[in-house]
Amino acid sequence: MKHWIPLTLCTLLLAACEPPPAADGDSAQLVRTVEVRKGRLQHRLAFHGVLEPVTRARLAFQSPGVLATRPAAMGQFVLQGELLATLDNPELGPAQRAAAARLQEALTQRDQAERDLARLRSLVQSGAVGEEQVEQKAAELGSLQATVAQAEADLTGTRQRLEDATLLAPFDGVVSTTLVEPGEFVPAGQAVMALSSLDRLEVRVLLPASLVSALQGGDTLDLRVPQLDERTLQGLVTELSAIGEKETGLFPVTVELTVTADFPMVRPGMQAEVLVDYADVIGLLVPLSAIVDPVGGNPQVFLAGQGRVRQVPVRVLAVANDQVALEAPGGRIVAGDQVVIAGHRS
Repeated sequence: MKHWIPLTLCTLLLAACEPPPAADGDSAQLVRTVEVRKGRLQHRLAFHGVLEPVTRARLAFQSPGVLATRPAAMGQFVLQGELLATLDNPELGPAQRAAAARLQEALTQRDQAERDLARLRSLVQSGAVGEEQVEQKAAELGSLQATVAQAEADLTGTRQRLEDATLLAPFDGVVSTTLVEPGEFVPAGQAVMALSSLDRLEVRVLLPASLVSALQGGDTLDLRVPQLDERTLQGLVTELSAIGEKETGLFPVTVELTVTADFPMVRPGMQAEVLVDYADVIGLLVPLSAIVDPVGGNPQVFLAGQGRVRQVPVRVLAVANDQVALEAPGGRIVAGDQVVIAGHRS
């Protein structure tokens, strides 16, 4: 509560229009005071960023071809394994059939070589053939077995490429972007669409070194999404860069947010504010106007009582929102004291 009280000041001149007093005397001057209170001074800084999905992917085919179908449209929610698009590559079908034919031929040759080797080994015992023929046939069988292995690998590769012509959702999410239309040629590796999960979001902000040094992975910070309301959400610090950006000297920090039923409309692309405590101290609280020389080497306040004032040196702990948290040596100021906030300059 603020008060106006008279204080006795020695040798104070009266108004300029009045004659000076014949002798030294006392006069009263009005000052304004407020009560010192003990409390917590907290000031938060807001750092802005854009919400992005934690789980996101740009999906592409591993083989070139023409986009045949794209059942999934932008904004559509899809489940893991759901068909998103198909690719038309006329070379894939014939290539698979050719690989299957080569494998069958290699298997036939290998099986025949196994039978021939078994027959030669039986003839060796009777002396009809020599060991040299057996060794040659064994070497031929080994070569044919390697051919079979290569043919199997070729067939597996062609089958995989044929399967890759079908694009399936790798996780539950929303199709955030479609980049290719049916009928367009798609080179191998070019993104066809982007898929984003909505259950976990993150925002990347840039903080000064003084604030980053007080954070560590796993800390919780409050977030606010201005598009929704003024309520705050709990975020988790997941990444802290130890190197500042060259252009700004600020340090990237990533804060993750889990979407809950309380905030179901939080979506990627929304602006978000990460709130970081700049000052958070407990002390005696007074208005900034009560401090004489607040940023100098000798800050002090004037305490009022019994119609007089006394000057008390103080130590400033923090300044925020036109409030000062301070302490006085020897407990010379306590909660409930009246501190002067106007009139003390004279």
